[in-house]
Amino acid sequence: MNVWSIAWRNLKRRKLRTLLTFLSIVIGVASTFAVIASVDSAKKVFPLYLKAAFGKADYQLLGTEAYFSEQIFREAAAKLDGTIAIAVAEKNTKLHLEREDISAIQKRVDLTGYSRLDTPLTGFKTVKGSLTGEGAVITDRTARVWRVDVGDTIAFNTDDGVRTIPVSAIVRYTVELMGPSSWTMAKYHPWSVAVPLPVLQEWFGMPGQIDGVQIKLDPNADADAFGQRIDAFAKSHDGIFAQPIVLDFDEFFQGVDTFFLALYLAGFLGIALSAFIMFNSFYVGVKERRNEFAALKTIGYTPEQLRAFVLIEALLLAAAGTAVGLIAGYGLAIGLKTVIFLIFSVHDDSGMTLAKGLAVATLAGLLVPVAASLYPMRQAGRTSVIGALKESGAGTGPRPFRIWQAPLGVVLIGSAFFIKHLLLLVPLLTGVALVFPFLFRAFVALLGPVYRSAFGFGGAMAARNLKRNPARTAMTSVILCMGIAMIVLMSSLNSALLQTYERIIYASYGGNLDVELHHIEKTDLERIRAIDGVADAQTYPLHGAIWSLNGQKRKLPVYGVGAEWIDRFPLFAATGQTRGELIGRLAKDEIVLDKIAFNIWGGRIGETVRLETKQGMRDFKVAAVVDTMKNSGFGAFLEEETFRDSFGLKYERNALVIKDDSITPVQLRERVFEQFGERIEEMFGPEDWVSIVGATFTGSFSIINGLVVLSIVISGIGITNTLLMNIMERVRELGMMRAVGVTRRQVVGMVIAEGLGIGLAATIVGCLFGILLIYMTSTFLEVNALTYRFGVSWTIVAIIALFGVAVSLASSFAPASRAAKTRLSEALRYE
Repeated sequence: MNVWSIAWRNLKRRKLRTLLTFLSIVIGVASTFAVIASVDSAKKVFPLYLKAAFGKADYQLLGTEAYFSEQIFREAAAKLDGTIAIAVAEKNTKLHLEREDISAIQKRVDLTGYSRLDTPLTGFKTVKGSLTGEGAVITDRTARVWRVDVGDTIAFNTDDGVRTIPVSAIVRYTVELMGPSSWTMAKYHPWSVAVPLPVLQEWFGMPGQIDGVQIKLDPNADADAFGQRIDAFAKSHDGIFAQPIVLDFDEFFQGVDTFFLALYLAGFLGIALSAFIMFNSFYVGVKERRNEFAALKTIGYTPEQLRAFVLIEALLLAAAGTAVGLIAGYGLAIGLKTVIFLIFSVHDDSGMTLAKGLAVATLAGLLVPVAASLYPMRQAGRTSVIGALKESGAGTGPRPFRIWQAPLGVVLIGSAFFIKHLLLLVPLLTGVALVFPFLFRAFVALLGPVYRSAFGFGGAMAARNLKRNPARTAMTSVILCMGIAMIVLMSSLNSALLQTYERIIYASYGGNLDVELHHIEKTDLERIRAIDGVADAQTYPLHGAIWSLNGQKRKLPVYGVGAEWIDRFPLFAATGQTRGELIGRLAKDEIVLDKIAFNIWGGRIGETVRLETKQGMRDFKVAAVVDTMKNSGFGAFLEEETFRDSFGLKYERNALVIKDDSITPVQLRERVFEQFGERIEEMFGPEDWVSIVGATFTGSFSIINGLVVLSIVISGIGITNTLLMNIMERVRELGMMRAVGVTRRQVVGMVIAEGLGIGLAATIVGCLFGILLIYMTSTFLEVNALTYRFGVSWTIVAIIALFGVAVSLASSFAPASRAAKTRLSEALRYE
């Protein structure tokens, strides 16, 4: 008979066991493929997305006033040859729409006027219409919500009345025209519309005025030489400065590497746990067929041929599981990529990066089952003919304990304390796997009296059965234990980091509301302070300065703050002194960095950073490091006068507002909007930032926990598989129990209690090791330069413990049902 046919026949002997082992391979391969493919896709797309979305221009000309003359643009286009340049101006307005169900705040529109709309600097991808027309340009998303098409007219409210314009083009959704996806989301984000620059200038009475020039170099141009030319051009005009467009991946995607590493660990956990199940299945299968192997030896089969039988079975199962796992993994990868992009607000329709994930998942799917079958293969080849005749059929589990396991496990667990990285999970979980059999034996010894008193005869039998094959049962339990430990860690990390973020956000946001306008007029601050319910308000300047870091130019948000108001409007959290004292003591050449900027810089307090100012590159000595959550916790602080001397900005855009106890945060923003209306570009409060951070972290950890749950499903499969094996070995015993009057219900209860014991041991030990992991990661883990304090949420631990117990109970029902159906006639025929 063909060796593959023999392997297929042997796999069909225990159909349910084979199916469960097959499913464990499928889940392990799918999770591995999905994680690698989705992370590789994200790593490839994120920098390209930043370049396409925010890096279309290489330089921009800006003014120290809110607007400057369009003549600057014409001179730049004429003198800076070898470039593409466009002039830009922005205004806020309101959609003219007579619908009672749409509130004023939902009609806010950011209007951007471009001197040209069909240019690489806008990068609009036309869906319908033409970019050379004289009308407005909107995205396909906005067109769907507004229900307008090319040629339809849209209207806006301006100071000079209602202005109308036809839609000349509908383009794909883009960063330049970001907007809400529905009227509901319009409560939180304004719409965006592009129009020809002359139209915007006419509507708002600002002929010949712009607020920026965007410039793109010829790809073959000398960037350094051009930088000198454009700097010279800017310095030849009062009130104008040139700024290079710098993309800072670290600023946009802070903490992303830690998230990806956690994803990798969670994804690979599935294939690692499936190896335990495969080992158990192959080992028990070999032991069940020891008589068959002995018979084959008597007719001339060699040990190598017997080992080949087991290897072919492993390869057949691995090939089938890997094929299905890759198909399932592709679908899972698409879902993971979509969620990852949603979490980090990346809009990209590119395909998947599959090569690496496909290769690694295929190798893992084929090699891990083979590795799991090596010891069973060895046992098959060593089958003794005389020994097979003597063995009674009991004790078909692997050898329970080896003397080196516990010491090695303790050493690995101890070594994890010296690893200040998430990779400590590898030695720690390996150590847990080695130590667990001894912990399991102690747990079962303590469980016996409890089971006897709680469940009577069925409990006593279940406790005894847990001791029959302790190594196999412990191996099954440790699979669930690892999943429980991981999910305790990740869920607790999510909760702890959110609490840390919330504490820092409220301590460093500067008030109850941050209002951003295009520019703040001289009377605006008093208007805000006069609003009913406003206790105080303060404006502050902000500039995206270019700093030199390791020979590379990067962007650093710099805030201008005053010693006299910073304690009332805390934009950062300081230790050892008040904020006012810190700012008041700053010299003209001193700067304060936040933790993220400080860590990226890599220097020490007292050393200098280089910032581009209106006087050229200038050194600032780092005087202190503080905590802040403004701009995602990335920025620096200068004393106000030093800020203005350095950057020359004569206008401000942001106002911090503190409310009194008579109004709520929602009422505060409603009243501010009533006062300033469409002039407001953005209103943000600490609760908004807490919500965004919470959604980002919860989404990130939900992905990781979802992958861990897949691993726990594998552990459930392992429990079912082990109980089925145990039942097969005890068919005679079960039949005799039924013959002497043990009821089906008692048999079901006995098997379920056995599965519950496996789950209880895994849950208790897993929760304890999960708490240990929480402590260990609290000593080093930083996300966006923030650490978290060690603490245990017993509510989270209790929920996870209940989940672990539920998995073990659910996994026990099918074996219990099969055990209850055992007949005496079948038991007597069983070999």
